[in-house]
Amino acid sequence: MLRPVLVMIFTLLSGAATAECTGPGLESRLGAREIARIESMVAETPFAEGLYWHAERDGAELTLLGTIHLPDPRLGLVLNEVRARLNRADLLLVEATAEDQLALQAHIAGDPAQFTITKGPNLIDRLDPETWQAVARAAEARGVPPFMAARMQPWFLSMTLAMPPCAAFAMAGGQAGLDNLILSEVEGSMEIRALEDWRVVLDLMRQGSFEDQLEALRVGLMDPAVMDALIVSMMDGYFDRRPAYSWHINRAAGSFAPGLSAEAFEAQMQEMEQTLLFDRNRDWIPVIEAAARERDSVFVAFGAAHLIGEKGVLALLQDNGWTVTRLDD
Repeated sequence: MLRPVLVMIFTLLSGAATAECTGPGLESRLGAREIARIESMVAETPFAEGLYWHAERDGAELTLLGTIHLPDPRLGLVLNEVRARLNRADLLLVEATAEDQLALQAHIAGDPAQFTITKGPNLIDRLDPETWQAVARAAEARGVPPFMAARMQPWFLSMTLAMPPCAAFAMAGGQAGLDNLILSEVEGSMEIRALEDWRVVLDLMRQGSFEDQLEALRVGLMDPAVMDALIVSMMDGYFDRRPAYSWHINRAAGSFAPGLSAEAFEAQMQEMEQTLLFDRNRDWIPVIEAAARERDSVFVAFGAAHLIGEKGVLALLQDNGWTVTRLDD
C-alpha cells in the first residue's frame, strides 16, 4: 500500500487566502552527509539532467518534455521554450487529456461510495483520538473541513493530505500545472491522446483493504512544514533542469515520516518506482512508437520523473534504437 507521503512525491498532481511554495527547501533540514548521498545518487542516474528532448529513428521524430503537475510562476518560461515545437507537432500525447479529467470528475460524482464512507462508522470512530486530531489538523491546513475528511475513504483522504498545503491553496485558486497549460495552448488545433487509460493510476492508488488504507493513513502523516519544504526543493530541482535531483531528494524525506523506519521508507520508494514509474514507462513505449509511425512529428509530455534512469522513457527509447538528444542543454 502506497503511503500518503509517497503519493505526494509521485503525484505533484494533480475559501482561504492563496499561498505559494516558497521558503527554505528540505536541504535546510538535512546534514551535509545526507545531501552528499542524494547528489551521489543523482550522479549515478542516467538522463539525470534535462527536461526537453528530441528523439529520432528511421525518419520519425519525437519531442519529449518532462512536466510538473503543480502550478508555479516559472512555468511560463518552460512553455515559451517549447512552444514552437509544440505548435508544429501533428499529435500531442499526455498522461491525461482534458476529457479524461472530466471523466474522472464525473466518476467521482457518479459513484460516491468509492471515495466516501456512505454508511457505518466514519474515520473519527475508526481512528484513535490522537491520530484523528492529527488528520483533522492536516485536512484543515489544506482547506478541507474535518467533518468532510471524516467521511472520506482512507485512500482518497491520503491523496488529499499528500498535497502539500502551499500547493493545495494555489490549485484551489485556479492555478494550473504545466500539463494543463500545454493542453490549453493547443486546444482545438491538434489531436490529443492519452498515454494510458485514466483509470490506471486511480486503481493503483486505491489498492489494499480498508484496514491497510487506515494503517497507511496513520503512519503516513508528515509535518505540513516539512512537506512544503520538500516541494520547494523538488520545484527548484525541476527549474534547474535536474529532474533526477527532484526525484531523489524525496528519499531524504524518510527521516521525517512518522511510523516508518528509513529502511521501510526506502522499500516504499522502490515499490512506488516500480508501480507508478517503471511499469507505466514500459507500457507507454508501444503507445509512443505507434503514434510515431502514424504521424511525422509527435510531442509527448509527461511528469519529469518518467524521463530519468535506466528504466525511464528516454533510456527505453534509446534501447529501441532511437537517437536521443537534449534540447535544453
